[in-house]
Amino acid sequence: MDQIAARAIAIMSVLGGLGLGTLLMLALAGPAPERLQQDAELAGLVRSMVLVKGIILLAALSLLTWRLGQPVARLPLLGYAVSLGVSAAALAWMWSLNAIPIAALFFYGGLISGFFTASRDHALPPSRSNA
Repeated sequence: MDQIAARAIAIMSVLGGLGLGTLLMLALAGPAPERLQQDAELAGLVRSMVLVKGIILLAALSLLTWRLGQPVARLPLLGYAVSLGVSAAALAWMWSLNAIPIAALFFYGGLISGFFTASRDHALPPSRSNA
């Protein structure tokens, strides 16, 4: 697949995931847990941690766009796009401060599935040389 099209698909999947997570947050989220409503400093800390997860997602997206500088088959591209899209949706959901453990499972699950996709991507160079 063309590198520009592959990069566009990856970026659009992350943006789509953020949009989907935002829609889910707005449609399904109730009030934040009582502990977070009463303690503004704790809520600020949790949101700071969500921002750190956003930096992790940006790092994963930059690694993916670097990888997509080379030709990629459709199946690995689909795996990369879905995994980062799921992580992005979970990140947007976490911002609502509701069901953070479940959203964290989806966030890290998406990153781990992206890692497994990369481990089976034959176009990537091996991590160690056999010299």
